[in-house]
Amino acid sequence: MCQQDGALRTQEQLRAIRAAGADVAATLKPPLYRTVDEQGTRRLYTARYRPAEGHVTYYWPGESWQQPFGDFAPGSRTAALSRAD
Repeated sequence: MCQQDGALRTQEQLRAIRAAGADVAATLKPPLYRTVDEQGTRRLYTARYRPAEGHVTYYWPGESWQQPFGDFAPGSRTAALSRAD
């Protein structure tokens, strides 16, 4: 991918983030969510930070995981990836 293609992809993703706003479901769709692209990069989850409430929630398609800032518990999740995108 050339530098110009990367810049265009970045602009496309920025527009998608702005359009999604607080809609987490919209961030779990292309162009923001992708299992793999031609460069081998992935974006497999999104996170919503809630400082006032003191927690973060990680989102995957069909699953979420909330963690409090003050008592963050290390862990792992297994996500099934689709080849559809």
